[in-house]
Amino acid sequence: MNLRTECNGTQYTAFISGQLQYQDNGAFRTLVDDMTEANVKNCVFELSDLTSIDSAGLGMLVIASDAGKKNGWALTLSGAKGQVRKILELSRFDQLMTITD
Repeated sequence: MNLRTECNGTQYTAFISGQLQYQDNGAFRTLVDDMTEANVKNCVFELSDLTSIDSAGLGMLVIASDAGKKNGWALTLSGAKGQVRKILELSRFDQLMTITD
């Protein structure tokens, strides 16, 4: 996973690229903690440059969604395409969180 973040005071955006897989768990949990500490109401995972995601990566997205619900921020997945979009659709993640183009 490659990661770049931006926080503008009202929204925290994480630009996630490359692959999201099991070995990214530690860095991803740090990201979720940073999002919570930023004390914003909207968090976005920008996934347009994410090329693949495994089952552990899907689990991390669920962890982030749960953390948002617990800590008062909403999570949006944005820009997923190709294999990543197909896996999110097959897994029905649109029923768990907001997904935008």
